[in-house]
Amino acid sequence: MTDSIAYDYLRLVLEEEFLPVYLRFSNLGILHYELTNIQELCAPLLEGLNDDDRFLRYEVIGTIADYLQEV
Repeated sequence: MTDSIAYDYLRLVLEEEFLPVYLRFSNLGILHYELTNIQELCAPLLEGLNDDDRFLRYEVIGTIADYLQEV
């Protein structure tokens, strides 16, 4: 998965699964910064995997949830 596709995929997952957080990050102007951090954490998951893989989505959701616990 290229970086731009991975970024867009993560943005979509964050928006669909964590809408209040997505809106808060967007309103604070830190959405890009936070998505970049999440992308770094998810890089091993996204390498060479298909974005239609539902198990990938579950792993990404779990990784985002863990990240949000620390923020």
